[in-house]
Amino acid sequence: MRRCIKWLVANASRDTTTGQFIAEIDGLRFVAILAVVMFHLNWYVTSKTGRPEDGDLLSEFLSHGHVGVQLFFVISGFVIALPFAKARLLSESRPDLGRYFLRRLTRLEPPYIVNLLFRFALLPLATADSYADLFPHLLASMGYLHNLIYGSISKINFVAWSLEIELQFYLLAPLLAGVFAIRSKVRRRALLVALIAGFAALACEIGRFPRLNLSILGAAHYFLAGFLLVDLYLADWRQRPAKSPRWDLVSVLAWSAVCLLPYLEKGESFLVVPIFFAYVAAFKGVLGSRFFCQPAIYVVGGMCYTLYLYHYSVISALGRLLTGCAFLNRLPAWLEVVAAGLVTVPAVLFFGTVMFVLVEKPCMRKDWFFRVRERFRPGLKA
Repeated sequence: MRRCIKWLVANASRDTTTGQFIAEIDGLRFVAILAVVMFHLNWYVTSKTGRPEDGDLLSEFLSHGHVGVQLFFVISGFVIALPFAKARLLSESRPDLGRYFLRRLTRLEPPYIVNLLFRFALLPLATADSYADLFPHLLASMGYLHNLIYGSISKINFVAWSLEIELQFYLLAPLLAGVFAIRSKVRRRALLVALIAGFAALACEIGRFPRLNLSILGAAHYFLAGFLLVDLYLADWRQRPAKSPRWDLVSVLAWSAVCLLPYLEKGESFLVVPIFFAYVAAFKGVLGSRFFCQPAIYVVGGMCYTLYLYHYSVISALGRLLTGCAFLNRLPAWLEVVAAGLVTVPAVLFFGTVMFVLVEKPCMRKDWFFRVRERFRPGLKA
């Protein structure tokens, strides 16, 4: 196990653009991707075997794992806002917008395109859809327009719906970051809290409109919660949050609320509140911070983008074999999910690590595309 962890740290650690590494953020990414993977694993097993999710405690609990996407949104808000907030609050140099947008393109687009082409090539072999049927969806997904054009999630890779919302946030983030120009801490945070509450209320109202719900309007409050977290991280904690056991208690209460609110009618409308406090506690708690800063946790969390793109492909490939096993189908639903998880989760991690090392990690280097251009430029000598 130790050798495996050492290998992961040495070969699968995420490279950052600025060189600043915040272990707690990647640790929180681990929780988010785990929730999403288990959500889709549970859904695959129960749907393919005809089991009702609400008839089993574990299956019903895992059926709420979709909140992992909201966990990702808050993290994105924090990460993207951080350099803009530093420029305003710490008087550091302002991010160059051209480089900012180029970085988003060169860092995220190649792994995304590779995944879409991978899925497009395999889907007709496993489903009734033909290449001709899927091609328009491929183009729409490549342009991050599937939610807008079709009013539904992508047929190529359905998890891409959230990535389209992420792109909308990336485009708006420099404008939204203007909030950090407000010098008064009280006024700045009051505005952020008001915006979070307003967009949370708006998200409740647009739920019946697919195109609006599958847009930044339905998720802006989560990204803005990341902005508020950045404000605390820089202005109050000076990037070195003091630890206290009291925040471990807050962590337990906040994560409990994150797990329980989806059970309540319209409970998810208030989900942003416990998520925010859970994230604060991840920085401020003694035991919580220690957990999120474990190498095995933050390294896997750092690979979350690749794991997010490929996890369902692995689940569906292995799930065909597992759900066809008569012995497993006779087990209680929770036990079948556990048994399937013991096989699929390591497989997701293995395949995701391979794809991360081969595809995503090279794109984390700022100048990778210049190197590629120079390598293929005609007339150059080896």
